[in-house]
Amino acid sequence: MQQAWPGVVDTLVLGQLALVLAGVLAALAFPLIVPRVAGRIGAQLGHALLVLFRSTPEYMLAFLLLQILGPSMLPAVLALALHNGAIIAHLLGRQAETLPLRTDAPRGLTLWGWELLPRLQGNFRALCLYRWEIILRESAIMGVLGLGTLGFYVQKTLEELRLDRMAALLLVTVLLTLAVDSLSRSLRRAVLPQDRVRIEGGRGRA
Repeated sequence: MQQAWPGVVDTLVLGQLALVLAGVLAALAFPLIVPRVAGRIGAQLGHALLVLFRSTPEYMLAFLLLQILGPSMLPAVLALALHNGAIIAHLLGRQAETLPLRTDAPRGLTLWGWELLPRLQGNFRALCLYRWEIILRESAIMGVLGLGTLGFYVQKTLEELRLDRMAALLLVTVLLTLAVDSLSRSLRRAVLPQDRVRIEGGRGRA
């Protein structure tokens, strides 16, 4: 318990900070790939930027940021937010391109702020909830970089060959992940009950 409790707390704090920041980044970044907002050339550049962040492993991003920012929770938060925010932004941008618009619909930031973002609110919240469990699981593993999450204590007990403690910590990690996944599914059904297939289908496209 002296290792599991602080590990759970740090894992939840890291995961929630990364989730909130990923949501903010996704809301701001998804119009970058919509031609009616960013223009044709701007949309191509936006696609390249999102591909860069969503295809780069978050552990590599965290390691690079760790060298720049020093040892703290901030590099892991930024790495998880950039990676998952890019995935959510990509899926939202794809959905935005398929929305039927009026012939006199505006362009640019007006279209994003007054039509695309309000119409995609349900999908946006559901996608964030979908990535929540994944972010939490990745937050636990970030402990291998020296952060005090569950992964840090699992690695420490493995180095000490205390396999009983390691098994207990792994069980705590699994139970925490299952609890968050169950809560996430319930909230997604409440937020977007008719589009669950679309959100779950984003797993392959992401």
